Amino acid sequence: MIAGGAALLMALIPGMPILPFVVAGASLLLVAQRIKASEAREQVRQESAALAERAPVRSDTPEDLIESMRVHALEILLASDLVDLVSGAQDDLLARVRALRRKIAIDLGVVVPPVRTRDSVELPSATYVIRIAGVEAGRGLAPSGKVLALGDNLEGLPGTATVEPVFGLAGKWVPSEMRHSAEMAGATVIDRVSVLVTHLSSIVTGNAARLLTREDVRVLTDGVKQVNPAAVDDLIPGMLSLAEVQRVLQGLLMEQIPINDLSRIYEALSLRAKASTDPEGLIEAARQGLGPALAAQYLDDGLLRVIMIEPGLEQSLLEGMRASEQGTQIMLEPARIDAILGSLKASLATVEASGLTAVLVCAPALRPAIHRLVSAQTGGLPVLSYLEVTSANVAIETVGVVRGTETISA
Repeated sequence: MIAGGAALLMALIPGMPILPFVVAGASLLLVAQRIKASEAREQVRQESAALAERAPVRSDTPEDLIESMRVHALEILLASDLVDLVSGAQDDLLARVRALRRKIAIDLGVVVPPVRTRDSVELPSATYVIRIAGVEAGRGLAPSGKVLALGDNLEGLPGTATVEPVFGLAGKWVPSEMRHSAEMAGATVIDRVSVLVTHLSSIVTGNAARLLTREDVRVLTDGVKQVNPAAVDDLIPGMLSLAEVQRVLQGLLMEQIPINDLSRIYEALSLRAKASTDPEGLIEAARQGLGPALAAQYLDDGLLRVIMIEPGLEQSLLEGMRASEQGTQIMLEPARIDAILGSLKASLATVEASGLTAVLVCAPALRPAIHRLVSAQTGGLPVLSYLEVTSANVAIETVGVVRGTETISA
């Protein structure tokens, strides 16, 4: 390279022949470039060979094999063009996830496991996936350089139409520089990280029972023992094992009932376990132990709106109850079950059309079976017993009555 450069400089000297020096200089520079490229290829080959020699040893160790087999409780997979979400800033994805874990711990009483975040070349562009125990629980989009606008008047904004993954609202991904224009159009504008974190929050809340491990129950129990040792000593392990307590807590979480008041839950379980350790009975005892806290979740300005079950139908449902391995079930003719569900849906639609929310109330003995019957058909309609409602000491308004063939709406 030095000789080639010198030859080119000599071609610039007045009186020197230009063409021979230019040809010589260019030839020398070309040869130098090829030598440099050859050396680089050799270095890469040597590094690859060294890695190949070490890889089998590393991958065969028990620690590495165990790590590769381990299934993480919570994972976020990001497409290659979304790694900028993990920027290390104070409000990046990792910081927001940490804040979310604290919020869920306070709201539900569940310690959310650490969330593993990594990129995946297999995902389409702008896509993220949320996994629970290695199984996909949800996915969405978070395109770079864009924000999500939610509203009704988005036709005049450039962008890609989409559906918000949690609430199913129609929206549009618009360029970030159009944020002000979208807000002026009356749209609610959400940044990419907030979209992902909101989706994660919905999935974690909906799957809190799956995420509650036995080790979590042990840690929570140790925490209760520090402030209320009598509640724990009376219950574990003399009456119930950790596995049985875990099942009760999971049953509460499945109905979105917070378990942060563990002292009261354990005291209620201690009383019930003296008579029976049936899981369904234990869950109902824990619910009654929580008392007013159950109904308080559904109050609207101090008022609890309820949908009742017609007394004659309620008696028929009690007579149709049968025990099973999954708990009590209601065994009636399919046509009558369909009529009851249709009546409930009609009543619920009337309430929702008025912009209100309501809960279904029934006899305590019926509550578990009714919940199993209607939860999947009504999008998780809360079901409370008469005891749970009256213990709250709140104003009650009946907004519907379910019958076997029709619905009377208040």
